[in-house]
Amino acid sequence: MSPLTQSVIPKDIRPAYPDATPAAAVRSKLVELLGLEEVPAAIEYTIEGRQEEDGLCTTRIRYENSLGETVPGILTVPREESVHQRPGIVCVPGTGGTADEIAHPRFSMERKLMGWARELARRGFATLAISPKGCEMRRSSLAEWATENKLLVPYGRTQMGVLVEETLKGARLLAATPGIDPNRIGLTGMSLGGNATWYAMACAPWIWAGVPVCGGVGSMARVIHHTAADHTADRHSAYYFIPHLLRHFDHAAIVAACMPPRPFMMIAPTEDEDMPREGVDELIPVVSEAYAEAGCPERFQVRQPEGNHAFLVEYFEWMADWFRLASRS
Repeated sequence: MSPLTQSVIPKDIRPAYPDATPAAAVRSKLVELLGLEEVPAAIEYTIEGRQEEDGLCTTRIRYENSLGETVPGILTVPREESVHQRPGIVCVPGTGGTADEIAHPRFSMERKLMGWARELARRGFATLAISPKGCEMRRSSLAEWATENKLLVPYGRTQMGVLVEETLKGARLLAATPGIDPNRIGLTGMSLGGNATWYAMACAPWIWAGVPVCGGVGSMARVIHHTAADHTADRHSAYYFIPHLLRHFDHAAIVAACMPPRPFMMIAPTEDEDMPREGVDELIPVVSEAYAEAGCPERFQVRQPEGNHAFLVEYFEWMADWFRLASRS
């Protein structure tokens, strides 16, 4: 064992004051740990401009999170009038992404996948792309991000909780938009956005379906010990490590207790630097059993392509097909 691994955290560490949370109480405990307050059904927002092109109506909006920060968003709705109640999907980019990038008119793979939220709209979904809490556009520096995390903790607030709040506010906004089915509001995102997706879906039983892509879901314990051993503990910033989480449960217990019977697909490449494959492999049988017990094993799926932390066109197609099939069930 390297000196760094020994000094960072013991391999055999156990949670202090462990508290095994029963499945029925997992969601409420998770909401508490995140510091997530109730998200109102009616969200105030400001419209900053509209345009119509390519058979789509695009509206730039902004709304505020509970810290008073502005969340920029781009709402894109197909103009096809024959569909009166279409599904809506909140689309959340990764740390280096923005609403403008994922709502870009051109769907293409450049240094990263561009325009994927707009492409979902071309395929019949209403989408809301947001520039989320934690993305580079919205933070001035890593040092300031770390300081904010430190100062929020005594208040029982977390940056992950604010990210989840922003995502759910976007979902509420979509649900209240004319022509969108409020009972079919889904979430999807890459990396940072993948974390927003699955934590928000776990907290909000009114979310219809979700697809995190490279979303860091598998096992927090595995991430802690894997990154310590590989000297990559700073790959995830502190927002990822929710205080006290492992006293109560790990990711598998959260997903198993909170997601069924809703459609949930994970895209977790086998060499993803943000989530060791072992963590995903351990989660799969636990969650599969929960979906089987709920009578809907087909509503849970994990894709494990070879590769690392990236959002490829192939993954987009899997995600789009998942929402399409879910909308027919």
